[in-house]
Amino acid sequence: MNKADALTNNAYFSVNSEGFVTFTEQGIAEYRSYSGKAGIDIRNIKSLEDFRRARRTASHLFDNHLAAKIKKGGQTLERRLLIAVAEGNEAEIKRLERLLDARNNGIQAI
Repeated sequence: MNKADALTNNAYFSVNSEGFVTFTEQGIAEYRSYSGKAGIDIRNIKSLEDFRRARRTASHLFDNHLAAKIKKGGQTLERRLLIAVAEGNEAEIKRLERLLDARNNGIQAI
């Protein structure tokens, strides 16, 4: 599989040689949730260009979607930092980076 194939054939969707997109069940579940909020019905996405256009249109909702998925796990410093990045919370990013740097240098916060 070449690099282009890896970008267009994955667990979420595949693109045939004519450029038609087919979503897997996992892809439908993944993209439907935030695309629908942007007014996009993924059943209408037929080509890779349609898909790219839909992703651009729904991009403002993708960060919230990603943050919601990330929040489902344990609350490690790394996970909290990832949530802050997904939410664009600069103050929290800086705070957590300082805590991670201190921890990685052998300093424990009490």
